[in-house]
Amino acid sequence: MKSGKLKRISGIAVVGFFALFFGQVVYGQDSTATEDCSKWRGLYFQYLKQKMYRDAATMWNNALKSCGETGVDMKFWANGRVIYTGLAKEAEALPDVLKGLNDSICWIYEARMACELRLNLEPDSEWALDYVVFLMTLKDDRHDKLDHLFKHIHVLKHKTKPSTIKKYFTHLITNKFNAAEGDAKEQMRSYIIEEYMILTDYLSIAMTVAKEAADEKEIQNIQNAQDFLDKYFLQLAADCTILTAVFEKQLGNLPQLHEAKKKKVTEMLSLMDKKGCSGSATYGKYLDTLIQLDPTAEAYYLAGRNQEENDKMSQAIEYYQKAIELEGDGTNKDKYQFALANAQYKNNSYKSAFNSAKLVQGELRGEALTICAASVAALANGCGESTFQRKANFWLANDYIRRAIDAGKTGISSSKYLDNAPGSTDCFTEGLQMGSSYTLTCWGESTIIR
Repeated sequence: MKSGKLKRISGIAVVGFFALFFGQVVYGQDSTATEDCSKWRGLYFQYLKQKMYRDAATMWNNALKSCGETGVDMKFWANGRVIYTGLAKEAEALPDVLKGLNDSICWIYEARMACELRLNLEPDSEWALDYVVFLMTLKDDRHDKLDHLFKHIHVLKHKTKPSTIKKYFTHLITNKFNAAEGDAKEQMRSYIIEEYMILTDYLSIAMTVAKEAADEKEIQNIQNAQDFLDKYFLQLAADCTILTAVFEKQLGNLPQLHEAKKKKVTEMLSLMDKKGCSGSATYGKYLDTLIQLDPTAEAYYLAGRNQEENDKMSQAIEYYQKAIELEGDGTNKDKYQFALANAQYKNNSYKSAFNSAKLVQGELRGEALTICAASVAALANGCGESTFQRKANFWLANDYIRRAIDAGKTGISSSKYLDNAPGSTDCFTEGLQMGSSYTLTCWGESTIIR
């Protein structure tokens, strides 16, 4: 479209449609260069205040013709955009007309940016981002131009609108990553992941500001944007190798302020959890960082789980013990106690596993009692002076299996260990009667001969 000329349809000044206009324009008359310029600018403004957009558009075009592009300022273009937005809304059902309006609205954006250059003004980043969002709604395929305009996000940083950040990430995924091939695709993947980290920092700061202002609507907008980024980021980070490689780099770039750092570490742990990376070394490093920042029982539990997944049972046991100590009689005490018993069993510390498992209550009690049974069975061959005494341990192991079933454990036989226990002939030889009590000195517990 030629400079200074806007499309006209049926004698009415036609300009673009901008459905995603952000911010509020302050209406007011600008300084004038000529009498006609002043007259038309005053007239368009009066019609604009009354939302008489067609008449306002006619006067606005006359003002542009009289004043020239060099005779108007930034406010003139901003007011023009409001006029043309109103016109465009009236033409939403007329696709051919709307096409002309969209072309014109793009011209307005470009004209104002040219005015900034002419007057040697700092670029208005919010205007540029409004423009690129508008271009995105038009499915503009000039990707280099979109890239150039979206760079203004890194000027506004946390002041960027959450919806604009979503649009930018959409552009990176759909226009850049999906279109790339071969090595270029992997390079773009790495770039987008790095951009994700920067954008989440911006949103994090914006969230702090919104919470301080008690702006519930903005808080929701920011959260929606973060959820959007997280969703597509996890799809982009195809596996833990890619994800943890990026997060490993970020360890040295965490926020310095305590609460901000804690929040960021927690968020990154959550993302690694969602991707199934809780066993990675990087995950363990972030947990160690979290423990330094906020040594909670849950943090120690997660650290123990990470060590366990890496077959570092001794370290896992230490973390679980610390979690239990910090939790006290809290709601997660049984979860932590069970984790400790399970790790001790895997570490071949059967006596410790037995004692830890016996303390578990609640929903995990059935599972814990199977650990008791397995621990007794594991030490059976070393518990007792005679073969009979050693085999008698399996009666006790079976006792714990039955208790486990009573506590809700399913999928296990109630006679699991009895094949290894003494038979009737063994009992007769020992002079023992069925149904009598038999004490196992290794465990300090009694069982029933059967």
